[in-house]
Amino acid sequence: MATQVAAGDENNVNIRVYGEKGGLEWHQEEPNTLVVKWLDKPKEIYRAGWGYLSELARKNTRTPNGHPEGYLEAFANIYINFAKALRDYKPGKKIDPAKYDSPTLTMVSEGLHSLTRLLNLQSLHRSGQS
Repeated sequence: MATQVAAGDENNVNIRVYGEKGGLEWHQEEPNTLVVKWLDKPKEIYRAGWGYLSELARKNTRTPNGHPEGYLEAFANIYINFAKALRDYKPGKKIDPAKYDSPTLTMVSEGLHSLTRLLNLQSLHRSGQS
């Protein structure tokens, strides 16, 4: 069966390859796992980022074990949104996190507000007005 929409599944692409001595199984919803199924011994589970992988596999893994490949992209999104908010920041102007598609920016907005207050206090202190 081939379908683009399957109730209850989230783009659940599975690849299974079988040969004379065993098979390989990979699931998109578990992208860091490869299952090797042998004809005459227990199945083996390999996870991305571990030292037991071949040199070629290690060279093609961008993140440490335990972190999915999308890990870096997720942080990149946070950094990009933060940079956009920083670029748009004006003292006294509230930042709307929805504009930057990031709930994280609520905390950033609060942080920038606190930073502005600290800079103002520092300025007052230096001028002898504190």
